[in-house]
Amino acid sequence: MKIFKTSALAILLVSLAACGGTADPKTGTLKLMANGEDFVREGFISEDGWSISFEAVYLNVESPTAYQVVEESQNALTIRHGGHPHEYIPEGSAHVALLGEYFLSLKQEAFEVGRDENAPIGNYNRLAFNVKKATTASQGLLAAYEGYSIVLAGTATKDSDTIDFLIKFDEEMSYSDCGPNEYAGVLAEDGQAMAEMTFHFDHVFGDFDEGDPDPEDENTINYLAIGFGPFAELAQATTLDIDQAQLGELLTGAVYLQLIDAVRTLGHSGEAHCHYE
Repeated sequence: MKIFKTSALAILLVSLAACGGTADPKTGTLKLMANGEDFVREGFISEDGWSISFEAVYLNVESPTAYQVVEESQNALTIRHGGHPHEYIPEGSAHVALLGEYFLSLKQEAFEVGRDENAPIGNYNRLAFNVKKATTASQGLLAAYEGYSIVLAGTATKDSDTIDFLIKFDEEMSYSDCGPNEYAGVLAEDGQAMAEMTFHFDHVFGDFDEGDPDPEDENTINYLAIGFGPFAELAQATTLDIDQAQLGELLTGAVYLQLIDAVRTLGHSGEAHCHYE
């Protein structure tokens, strides 16, 4: 994983909520970032040999929240206040949230979604965020994609076959306890730190360089990935324009369920995994 390069995303009227449980007035700037990784920016070869190049990748997130967890004690209290979810945040933990929904374009270097310039100092070693169907309230929304949570557009090539694809998902996921991410989160007084939502799209299509999937090892990249072949079989000539409901109808039951399980594992913080619902 690369150390992150910040490319600020201008977002108007970002609402911030910092509601830490400490009286310590020392603060700094915490930036909440998003990263689609080189798989999105540069393309890759799927586990079944399709060369995938993305024209655009969009993902809609809600209320990204960075919080502090003492590693030796991770007891959590489920509470809600301030307009954003607090599941799995330890009672009294300092945390920073961006309120609202953000329709993110991931085909760029890691970028800033928003920041809090008065965040309590400490180690923001955990993240929580939701992936939701985009609404008109989603900042940055492209109107054509309202109602979708993930949109993938690009080209896949294998041998003499080339398919232009537009794949739209409306799956919704809640991620929590993402981390710890060793490259991010430690905020000193008057300093800057970042907490990053990272999305691993190789989990969906697989990575050819990782070899054949091991059905016995759920920790391998290709364990749930379905490759691009099942999508290619649904193409009309050289074009595939499909949404999740259609995938559910056209893919075999086992393949569709495996695909959705793979989609649900997209959310990370760097290389660190998340719990998801």
